[in-house]
Amino acid sequence: MNNLFHWLIYYIKCGVNILYSYINNNFINQTSSNQGTTTQQNEKISKYLYKIHLQGSYYEMGKQYGKSLRRVLEKDVKTFIQFLKNNNDLYQQKIIEKYKKQTIFGSLLSYYEDNKKYFNPDIIEFTKGVSEGSTIEYKKLLYANLFPDITDNHCILVSKIIENKRMNLRTFDLGCPQVTHSLIVFHPETINKVHPNKYISLNASIVFGVVTGISEKHIFFGETYYDETLGELNYNGMPFHHISHKILKSCNNLEDADIILEKCNRTSNLQLMISQKQNARIYFSCIDNLILDQNKENVVSVTPIEQGNFKKNNHYLTSIENVIKEFIPRTKSGELHIMVSYDNKIYVSVTSDILQSYNNTFYEFSLDELFENR
Repeated sequence: MNNLFHWLIYYIKCGVNILYSYINNNFINQTSSNQGTTTQQNEKISKYLYKIHLQGSYYEMGKQYGKSLRRVLEKDVKTFIQFLKNNNDLYQQKIIEKYKKQTIFGSLLSYYEDNKKYFNPDIIEFTKGVSEGSTIEYKKLLYANLFPDITDNHCILVSKIIENKRMNLRTFDLGCPQVTHSLIVFHPETINKVHPNKYISLNASIVFGVVTGISEKHIFFGETYYDETLGELNYNGMPFHHISHKILKSCNNLEDADIILEKCNRTSNLQLMISQKQNARIYFSCIDNLILDQNKENVVSVTPIEQGNFKKNNHYLTSIENVIKEFIPRTKSGELHIMVSYDNKIYVSVTSDILQSYNNTFYEFSLDELFENR
């Protein structure tokens, strides 16, 4: 019964937001870097968005994150676990027989045990650090971090030159409960005289892979959807949101990203976008193939469900104001979060109690301030 109530409220919220989008012009908050409640490491931007700076090894950064946002994480983990309990049968259907156990929790742990050897060790260490810092049980954090690997999404990716500057847009649609988002600035430690890039991740507070991110080298990462036409669907390998950490942390250019994608054990059937100032690329990625589909100034990846609204409104992609105030609400994509990068700034919107991110306030951040503010 609880799951029916959740989805009823969810679809009512979606319906209200669709109606509201016809009269809405999103607001850009240009003072976000100095607003909200600030502690040593984190800044509360809004009820559902925190900005946090982390530095050190991935375990140390996880520990900092867990301590700093302990109460937020406890609330979001509790919400998410209850969501999985209420929707056990729905998500069990998405688990292949090889991993299926009596409950979705057992199934997710079965998937993890078989695949952890492929996972990015940085993210494993970060999750362990979060568990230590927050005192939240490690496996409870795992449930949220394995969830993206069994779900579908429908998103929009655009990289386009507007007035001689690159604009990157990523909308993220994923049916899950209302949780807080974190804008994390990672500053990994130097190891053996190798200086990793600082980079940013926007995601739900309890999910530590990068689904939307940008590095200090201005490399932008996003993915759109599971495209079953690309090849055999595979579950054994490194999830895309783990690969993205490696790309943003270590790559100086798009050619470096090519090498990482070619060499890693890829899973799922995904469309990925990686861009830098001069160029952008869309990859078709699966276990058997890595196809460079688009390699040019302007690239787009849109899920089939979004194609109609995208084609109808892409003429608004002419300025950052039109992107945020016209294109985004009209396309109605971004039920979880949206990030836009342009002119050395990022603009972030997340879903709140009533308004989904495509109808909500966008917070403007200077990339120079984010990467130097320690």
